[in-house]
Amino acid sequence: MADEAGDLHCRAASRLLSEACERDLTPRELAALRYHLDECFTCRNFESHLKFLHAASGRLRSGR
Repeated sequence: MADEAGDLHCRAASRLLSEACERDLTPRELAALRYHLDECFTCRNFESHLKFLHAASGRLRSGR
């Protein structure tokens, strides 16, 4: 991961977005990710897709 919030690149951001589905991010990771998402449409789009897939898989598991 990057040293400064502004140094997070898309590859690291997408990894953190995926990891956030499985665990709580550290405050530093979360700050870096939020900063990156404020600036990057592509990663915001990826985040939206992950949220949709996570919700859909939850509905599938619950049978709804």
